Amino acid sequence: MPFGLKLRRTRRYNVLSKNCFVTRIRLLDSNVIECTLSVESTGQECLEAVAQRLELRETHYFGLWFLSKSQQARWVELEKPLKKHLDRFANEPLLFFGVMFYVPNVSRLQQEATRYQYYLQVKKDVLEGRLRCSLEQVIRLAGLAVQADFGDYNQFDSQEFLREYVLFPMDLAMEEAALEELTQKVAQEHKAHSGILPAEAELMYINEVERLDGFGQEIFPVKDSHGNSVHLGIFFMGIFVRNRVGRQAVIYRWNDIGSVTHSKAAILLELIDKEETALFHTDDIENAKYISRLFTTRHKFYKQNKICTE
Repeated sequence: MPFGLKLRRTRRYNVLSKNCFVTRIRLLDSNVIECTLSVESTGQECLEAVAQRLELRETHYFGLWFLSKSQQARWVELEKPLKKHLDRFANEPLLFFGVMFYVPNVSRLQQEATRYQYYLQVKKDVLEGRLRCSLEQVIRLAGLAVQADFGDYNQFDSQEFLREYVLFPMDLAMEEAALEELTQKVAQEHKAHSGILPAEAELMYINEVERLDGFGQEIFPVKDSHGNSVHLGIFFMGIFVRNRVGRQAVIYRWNDIGSVTHSKAAILLELIDKEETALFHTDDIENAKYISRLFTTRHKFYKQNKICTE
């Protein structure tokens, strides 16, 4: 009998291991959670499991991404079986939760839990150096973040804790004395915000970030039809093309775009009114496929949710 019981346990374990898998998800507060999913579960099911833990209802603004085998950030195709997708493209079964669809104004977000996750995302964008800030903006944002994350200035006997807290973008390089001076300025900024509720400080932080260059943008290096290196990007208003030298960007608004497709390693933007197609070249077919699919997903979302592009 004990031998028979052991066999049944082993068989049950094997069935579980064949039909389920565990994936880790890094949240925007840097905590990592685990989700046990069926091998047939889609990325959307995983996203909903994460949202449930975060008590988040407005899931449509968020997505999951991973690092590819070539260490490129890639968004999960939510409608596809997640395990198969990760096995094929991901470096490891670690996912990252984040904002996929930015909005031009945070007032569009209805739920406080949504606004909090959105705040964590834009703060991450600032601290990881994805947005350009002046020193004055850096100080102002850091002061608001301290108020949002820690509350009023007068709760603390000293401001020593600021030295342990990540205040500044990672690409901000300066001498220790200058850094100390900047930290003191942040302390004064924090003091000036006393009495402001954390949720209000978060909104003020987001409003500041909305004005920064690069906000809500995702950019890919490509070549135009003349072979010039350009940046092809997306944001809530549409698709833009920016010459690396720094000329004025060309913007194709979502309503002006008929479709985004790919042909081998090329990306094609079909424009409605102009009856023309803008052509861009990537370095390989997989990259072109990924970019065209991503742009199509954004195109569909922003056209369906016109409120996001007003």
